[in-house]
Amino acid sequence: MNTRRQFLQFAGGGFAAAWATFHARALADVAAPRPPLRLGVVSDIHIRDNGKTENGYVAGSTGTFRAALEYFRERRVDAVVIAGDMADTGKMSELDRVGQVWREVFPDSKGLDGARVEPVFVYGNHDRLAWKWPLRGAAAKDPEKVATARKGAIGGREAEAWKRAFGLEWQPVYSVKVKGYTFLCAHWGYEKDIPAYAAAHAAELDLHGARPFFCVQHPHPKGTLFSYWGKGAEDGGQLTEFLKDYPNAVSFSGHSHMGLTDDRSVWQGAFTAVNTCTLLQISTPYGGEWQCVNSRRKDTTAARHMAATSRKGRQGMVMDVWPDRLEIERREFALGEVAGPVRTVPVPANPANPVYGYAAQAARAGTPKFPVGAAVYARRQRGANTKKALEDQIVVEFPSAVAGGEKGRVLLYEIAAISEGRQVGVWKLAQELHFHPLGRVPTSSRLVIGADEVPAGALTFRVTPVGFFHKGDPISGTL
Repeated sequence: MNTRRQFLQFAGGGFAAAWATFHARALADVAAPRPPLRLGVVSDIHIRDNGKTENGYVAGSTGTFRAALEYFRERRVDAVVIAGDMADTGKMSELDRVGQVWREVFPDSKGLDGARVEPVFVYGNHDRLAWKWPLRGAAAKDPEKVATARKGAIGGREAEAWKRAFGLEWQPVYSVKVKGYTFLCAHWGYEKDIPAYAAAHAAELDLHGARPFFCVQHPHPKGTLFSYWGKGAEDGGQLTEFLKDYPNAVSFSGHSHMGLTDDRSVWQGAFTAVNTCTLLQISTPYGGEWQCVNSRRKDTTAARHMAATSRKGRQGMVMDVWPDRLEIERREFALGEVAGPVRTVPVPANPANPVYGYAAQAARAGTPKFPVGAAVYARRQRGANTKKALEDQIVVEFPSAVAGGEKGRVLLYEIAAISEGRQVGVWKLAQELHFHPLGRVPTSSRLVIGADEVPAGALTFRVTPVGFFHKGDPISGTL
């Protein structure tokens, strides 16, 4: 059933195409066999109380969160998973807003047909701990400042905040069944307690068997999903040790903000782990060997390094759970489009030969390719850096390497400057909007550096495309 509000959402530019797409999807949902379980999955909403209302009340935005929930409602999901970091600064008022939007879209936790839609939510580190973070140095020892920071905080009053926002009783670890499927859920800091909880409730949980069960927590289980910012995205390892005995286990985790177009956002070993992404901003490669000049500017002191585009990505998924597989629709809510083709992930995992093990994914992955005849063009200019100061610069431009298609999707470029046969500089440049649908990725890329970063005279710039698993052939140009 299509509501007047849904109709009006399509008013304006592209009305006919959008309305046709909406109807086609609705008809397909009615005609297609219904999976035993359908989930809407998001994470890292990061609603921030900044004294404003509705879309302005955010680090992410209540508007984006509402759009995700409304889409899940249209798709008639059986449950919505939120894998932590709902309240950006750890305030009860922020969690209240999450609960308010939930009730407006799913009143009494019911969907369009009146059936229950289960809220499967957990706290993340921002929810429980962010109230402490402004307290540094002497402020952390000042009772008055600590009391002010604690006022209205979720941390220390987790149960009260949960009841107030969602009308539910809070437990550090809890379980819920949705259409016979078990969800084991742990709030931030309690992931290590899942094994003990599962042992104490073994009979009712019934985890052994072919039917998948789901673990929901904020950090990645240790040793599973790759994260650009490293070990800080992982838990202590107890969950991985527990799940390794369950090939039918599927873990949901957020925290790292990895984009869903990254092939490494699904991992299989002894079990399956799924990255749930974020409704705030996508992680671009940074930290250690992944440092890119256009990832996070606060990670570099160079004035001319370009700003990131990560806030243009806000993603979630609809997951259809079948007896032998997961079908994952990756959704880009910043655009209202799918982010890439549906992923089909077999379950249970085969520990001896996991289809979504990284080695198996690498074997299937394509190689990033530049268009035929592509070349690098470099020029000098007088331009302003990011601190608005004029300087002598060098601009390196080249076509984006999108010719490899989805299997050869590009993550970043390695750009080397060569003078008199010697490498005199190297930079990593994240592919702008690499997390968007492939047709939305810019067709050209550019690096701006200071002229003082390289020697004077003739230079050759060599650009190599880097995918999630493989590097492609480089192209070059001379200045």
